[in-house]
Amino acid sequence: MYLLEIMKYSIPLVIIVMTALIGLGVNTLTLNVYAQNQNTSDTVEDEITGGITSLQFDPIDKNTTWIAGGIYKLDNSSASSPTFNATFYMMKTDGSASHSHDIYDFVLEGQPITNDNSTILSGVSTVTMRDGPVTDVPTNITLLKDTAISVSLDPSKIDNHFGNSPIYGTQYLKCEETEGICK
Repeated sequence: MYLLEIMKYSIPLVIIVMTALIGLGVNTLTLNVYAQNQNTSDTVEDEITGGITSLQFDPIDKNTTWIAGGIYKLDNSSASSPTFNATFYMMKTDGSASHSHDIYDFVLEGQPITNDNSTILSGVSTVTMRDGPVTDVPTNITLLKDTAISVSLDPSKIDNHFGNSPIYGTQYLKCEETEGICK
């Protein structure tokens, strides 16, 4: 009788312990796979993805600041025909006047210029504006060490829309590092 009492409580306890151990094993396996993926390079050679994270100052109204935020991708940065695509939102710092822009069809002119701290890719690109895409916009893409990027667009071709300062970004994309946050 006493043995039946022990077995009555032991079987559910064994099931709970086994379930916990199996779950722990699956979680450990998941964490190990995630850690291995973080330590190995799954990125394509010469591919840089990152975030546009910039403040642009209105050239007409010196008191207005615009926030630019989005993403970009630069492929084949050391090749003779690199590909650059960016898409980002702009809005005033009070949250009004939200709109978006794309930069694409970058065509490299000449060779990249590299010094100790940066690499400059000069060429032309297409920029979307309110009235439609503007083609052949002189564009300088500057890779600042291995951490930042700036994109300078000729203000005269795009009605000085982004002001006189470059659009800045990082050479990191948090969604690639922390996938769960970007769903």
